[in-house]
Amino acid sequence: MSDDPFRLDGRVALVTGAGGGLAEGICSRLAAAGAAVACLDVDEEAAAKRAESLRAAGARAIARGCDVSSRADVEASVAEAVEQLGGLDIVVNNAAVYPSRPWTEIDEEEWDRVLAVNLKGYFLVARTAFTHLRQSGHGRIVNVASITVFGGWANLLSYVSSKGGIVSFTRALAREVGPDGVTVNTISPGAFPTTAEAIHPDPEAYNRLVLEGQSVKRRGRPEDVGNLVAFLASDGASFITGQHIQIDGGWVMH
Repeated sequence: MSDDPFRLDGRVALVTGAGGGLAEGICSRLAAAGAAVACLDVDEEAAAKRAESLRAAGARAIARGCDVSSRADVEASVAEAVEQLGGLDIVVNNAAVYPSRPWTEIDEEEWDRVLAVNLKGYFLVARTAFTHLRQSGHGRIVNVASITVFGGWANLLSYVSSKGGIVSFTRALAREVGPDGVTVNTISPGAFPTTAEAIHPDPEAYNRLVLEGQSVKRRGRPEDVGNLVAFLASDGASFITGQHIQIDGGWVMH
């Protein structure tokens, strides 16, 4: 084992929404720091591709299709990760759905689905993984929210509501699991040029808007998010819990 407090050698991470754009940076940075990675995504093919890319780079990785709003799916996925990779030390709750429409057009079914994936799913994964995180002696939970919580965002009411819940969920859970040696933190990414930006009708105008608002005049990269997650997952961050950290190039400040 390395004496470097930022290494993750011998540890196992589980990442939900692993097939998405930001997860590219999250999974690759965790693996580069030495962790084995269980890649979960409702799109099983996307999860498999992510795991294959990690294995090609020399990491241990598995993939599984998982709807995080389903307790049965979550329990089976956690059990498989523990069995195949030898335990569980790190959970990254990243899975999310991102529908965009005026709030008067959101029906009850869509509202329930967004909250089920984006908030209940975080609870189910954390609760199912908790026993293993406690046993590891250095359990880490990193929850992915969004800067839209703090700036507000039109046509994303269900999404923004769910992400706001994640910030509060993190703080309350950190109080409960701290005595068990588990830390819980939230990160809120800003605008990253992933496929999620396809909801914006004018990509060039949106890109200008982002750069005008940010203090750092470049677009964020998935590895920026991955670096922060890997830090929070490490022993170097063992005294940080219940916190919310924005990673948005200085776009929203509060």
